[in-house]
Amino acid sequence: MSKSNFPLEKESEIRALAFNYLARQECTQKQLRDKLLRRTEQVELVEKVLKQMVEDGYQSDQRFTEIYVRQKSESGQGAIKIIFDLKRKGVDEQLIKRCLASQESDPKQLALEYLRRKFGLVAARDQKEKAKWMRHMAGRGFGFDEISFALRYQQQDPDEWL
Repeated sequence: MSKSNFPLEKESEIRALAFNYLARQECTQKQLRDKLLRRTEQVELVEKVLKQMVEDGYQSDQRFTEIYVRQKSESGQGAIKIIFDLKRKGVDEQLIKRCLASQESDPKQLALEYLRRKFGLVAARDQKEKAKWMRHMAGRGFGFDEISFALRYQQQDPDEWL
């Protein structure tokens, strides 16, 4: 059994491990708590360390959510999927909604850009292909209005029609 598999007993060990996790990747308070509790049964110490890390600004659900929303939106994911994923990661629903609302980009425009990037500027050949594209985009977290907009304006600039 390697030394890293021994359970943590001291607050300093738990804090060091928390810093180690956060140095590798930003994570939510819930994710960090879960990771730490896999290595120790000292729940009170874990909560104390987490509280201190939040107060000192080392861990922030706000920061994590802003980064996550921006990255996932840019990679072609819609709000529905982003909300679902963040809730699973333990982020408060009100925080998620605030971060999505503060986003500068229009969800319909994001859907249009994703559709063009994925399927090009040529419209679907038939209803079967269109339905396949719609299912794909719904799986990416885009809503019906966003998908409809993207399909409607796939071949032209929406500003010409608005």
